[in-house]
Amino acid sequence: MSVENKRRFNIISPYNDISDLIENPDNHYKTNLHTHSTYSDANNTMSEMIDGFYDNDFDILAFAEHGIFGKEWDQEPSIIPLYTFQLLWHGKRVHPTTEQYHNIINGTHKTFNNLRTKKRGLQCVPNAIEANMFTLVKNHVNGYFTDDSCEGICGKENDFENPIRKIENSGGVSHINHPTDWLKAYKDPDCAYVPENVNFFADLLRRYHSCLGTEVLNMYDGPNRSDRILWDELLKILIPEGERCVWGFSNSDAHRVTEIDTAFMDFILPEYSLKNLRTAMENGTFFSIARYAKNELGEDFVGHGPCPRVMSINVNEDEQTITVKGINASVIEWIADGKVIKSDVIEADGDIVSVINLTELEGNINSYVRAQLKGKGGICLTQPFICDDGDLQRFRKPIPEKKKLTKKEQRKKDFFDTRLGVIIDRLIINK
Repeated sequence: MSVENKRRFNIISPYNDISDLIENPDNHYKTNLHTHSTYSDANNTMSEMIDGFYDNDFDILAFAEHGIFGKEWDQEPSIIPLYTFQLLWHGKRVHPTTEQYHNIINGTHKTFNNLRTKKRGLQCVPNAIEANMFTLVKNHVNGYFTDDSCEGICGKENDFENPIRKIENSGGVSHINHPTDWLKAYKDPDCAYVPENVNFFADLLRRYHSCLGTEVLNMYDGPNRSDRILWDELLKILIPEGERCVWGFSNSDAHRVTEIDTAFMDFILPEYSLKNLRTAMENGTFFSIARYAKNELGEDFVGHGPCPRVMSINVNEDEQTITVKGINASVIEWIADGKVIKSDVIEADGDIVSVINLTELEGNINSYVRAQLKGKGGICLTQPFICDDGDLQRFRKPIPEKKKLTKKEQRKKDFFDTRLGVIIDRLIINK
């Protein structure tokens, strides 16, 4: 194909409006928005978890407890009867005093280990919740900037839609937690390629734009190891439709202090405020980072030391290039439709630069590219850069009609969407 006939792309970057902020380390906010304590089902108290995040130099933290509406940390969360077992297992529940809370957010708090190196404090994100608190198949949805409409509701097995709708109706935003854990990726890592599974989530994301995306990295990346596969499959479907992108979130989902630094996000903010945080969540102006990524880093890989981070992004539409500069990394890979189409490698972790020329690789690009940085500390993912050549519709996959169930099939489905049905399915049918 001649140069004249090569495709040219309109490059839509989520980072365009904040590219200057990325280069300033002060605008990077280490963030976890999915954390638990003994107020729900964790092993450590809220105060212990906060101290752990504080010592690990986090800047922003949300407790998205199972079925419990998050408050400011000096206010006691609701006590849900389901979690009274915690008093026997882990002792009393503890949250910070008002004085401790002010010291935490001001950066003057002293922990037992006193490991914090940052001068600024750890900020609280209230009004968060993990909905469907008692579903055995883990169809969990995290809500933010919401109200208590999901508090105390056990939830229905395999039902994502009701909590997403409630959160949207409250004026909040949400993301779907560890989706391939729900798809049983621990049994079948290829479950994220199955069209029926992909379209299940694509349909939810089409209808609820307040659901901003899915978790693509979570804790040790075990039962959710196929989350990045599902993410790419969703991007392949939804970007050509032209209505939305799908952001990839990363959270530790910590239930113990030892899990705190396993996965997190690097938010790029002009300054901290809840309004700026919400805007960044909605616009995708953050990077997702983890110590574990089994498909990308290896089955037994554990990240140690500084994590890879993005410190500069430049989009040049005239030259059809995207340039990413990173630190603490030895590899930058570019991914389109779930496949690595370009890779730049240096000998050891350090400063690294990678430039992708979309015109040169146009035969490998359908609707987007994204970058991932790898190093000894783990992995860092950018959000997708939409590549629009003016004819994205030809990559659009047909939306399959929902299968209509017979009365017998519907009764069977309804049964297996109950607690008893799930237990029987696990113990007898799919043990």
